[in-house]
Amino acid sequence: MAIGGIDVGTSGCKVVIFNLKGEILAQAYREYPFVVPQPGWLEINPELIWKAVVEALKEAVASLREPLEAIGVTSHGESLLPLSKEGKALTNVICNFDTRSHHYVEFWKEKLGNWPIYQITGMPLHGMYSANKILWLKDNAPRVFEEAWKFVCVEDYVLFRLTGEGPFIDYSLAGRTMMFDVRRKEWSPEILKLIGIDKSRLSEPVPSGKVVGRLSKSVAEEIGLDRSPLVASGGHDQPCGVLGCAASKAGEAMYGIGTSECVALNLGENPPFDEAMMRNSFCCYPHVVEGHYLTLAYIASGGSLLRWFRDEFGQEEKQIAQKEGKDVYQVLIERIPARPSSLLILPHFAGSGTPYLDEHSRGAILGLTLGSSRFEILRAILESLSFEMRFNVELLEQFGMAVSDFRATGGGARSAVWLQMKADILRKPVFTLETGEAVALGTAILAGLGSGLFKSCEEGAANMVRIKEKILPCPEDVYEKRYRIYQKIYGQLKGINWELSTLEHF
Repeated sequence: MAIGGIDVGTSGCKVVIFNLKGEILAQAYREYPFVVPQPGWLEINPELIWKAVVEALKEAVASLREPLEAIGVTSHGESLLPLSKEGKALTNVICNFDTRSHHYVEFWKEKLGNWPIYQITGMPLHGMYSANKILWLKDNAPRVFEEAWKFVCVEDYVLFRLTGEGPFIDYSLAGRTMMFDVRRKEWSPEILKLIGIDKSRLSEPVPSGKVVGRLSKSVAEEIGLDRSPLVASGGHDQPCGVLGCAASKAGEAMYGIGTSECVALNLGENPPFDEAMMRNSFCCYPHVVEGHYLTLAYIASGGSLLRWFRDEFGQEEKQIAQKEGKDVYQVLIERIPARPSSLLILPHFAGSGTPYLDEHSRGAILGLTLGSSRFEILRAILESLSFEMRFNVELLEQFGMAVSDFRATGGGARSAVWLQMKADILRKPVFTLETGEAVALGTAILAGLGSGLFKSCEEGAANMVRIKEKILPCPEDVYEKRYRIYQKIYGQLKGINWELSTLEHF
């Protein structure tokens, strides 16, 4: 018997099908391009998302030798798509990182205020949320706004296309819209009144792991199935990943090391909704595990910073990797110095993440001398990303949210050198997993929950998640002095970076 997860990201869709022991039976991936109509706008053609979902499902199912019982859907958050009464897309998907609606932050400050919004939605005020994208359509595309039957996110759009039912959205993804009352688990009348819409124009909120229908007959036939499996709500990709790491207790966290770096921390059933969290941009929203909540600490640059280094300085290593059949990042990291770097890097090459959410911040390399090598810079990149996350984690712990350990996922989790570095800098154990597909695995567990194969998320995780290795920090904190210096960098450079960011517009 098999269960699967459909993971719909910003650049591609991955389908992974597992047996009930958590072993991968089949998987497939399809990419789709961004549409950039003008600077700051970021869109995806929804038909290309749907095409990718269907093609990836078809490829995965073709190699499957067991009956597919159920499948769940997870997606990135904050994106928005208006649908007509016929269920057709009225625009492209407006992506989470699209900046066109950021000026509505001032609207919310004037109408309601930061703290009341946080008390309702658990979201620190920011321009990326779906609520602001609806306001933008209302002011700039009034015909689309009026014609829209439903304003959906990506998970509910894909569930709707798979089943023809709903649309339905799970609590965790609804929590990323800044329209959801995260304690009452319902759309907030106060927020919707200010936007000017009724809750009937949004998807119906449901718990994660709820069956919302069966795969429609037409889709089942298209992907090569002679029976229709159950389709269940999944969740926002980060909490699905936390479940897929078996981080089921308060204080356990997933450390996603991918294009960006993100720590998703299980807060348990009694999360703090306090002003300190809000001031430091830490969200608080429903986990996919019933009754639990989650917060995120993230760095906008992560693997993207390594990719920048690879493309600008790693041409020789690219050739070596191709010749020897190795991963280019493995070749690069094998060449870094054994000792901690004398350089420090502010890794804000794509702006900052938490706690500043400063899109004007920029990257910096400090401490360069004529003796500095490119591999010392590379080691400093790896270290500084971990320094930035340590700063976030220490803030969370100051607010009463203890972090016990990290479960590493994503491409960076394949590097033993980098994971040891992270354990040493964060001063906490780092676990690796048997599968690197934690997000899809967590989504599959929710599909198993919905179909009755598991009685709880905890049972599903116990059956399907396997810890591979535990990496402990070295006894001595060899990074302490460097970290204390690192903590000063953002504040010292903030004014200069703001000035530099204004030059880019001329």
